[in-house]
Amino acid sequence: MCRKPLAAVLALLSAALVLGGNALLDAGWGSALRSIADRVLPNPEIAMWAPAPEPGSHASSYADATGAGANYVYLVDAADDRGNIRELQLIFFGRESDGEGWLEIEARGGSGVRYRACNAAEAPAAARGALDR
Repeated sequence: MCRKPLAAVLALLSAALVLGGNALLDAGWGSALRSIADRVLPNPEIAMWAPAPEPGSHASSYADATGAGANYVYLVDAADDRGNIRELQLIFFGRESDGEGWLEIEARGGSGVRYRACNAAEAPAAARGALDR
């Protein structure tokens, strides 16, 4: 007799988790959840390079924590110093990318943890060649 109520509670809990997760994704939290997961999981950190994304090419955006501006989420192809390519999620906080130059990215999993602007000449030749730049 005790198994039926327990099964019903577990079914309701599962449905709530699925619906709640979908609500978070629909509200723009998918990129934030991905970024958090990549930082928490034991992914190695690796240096990668990519051309700066074009203005307006962001995959999504969401209000920043203050509500005064927006954060822009980009999906970019980046390459390491051996020419291995991986798609990375980059979040530009409070501004869009200007599309100028290249980015040196500290990546974990599928997210850019930190990035800085650099010149194409600073990117390894293998990374530039892999990205056909």
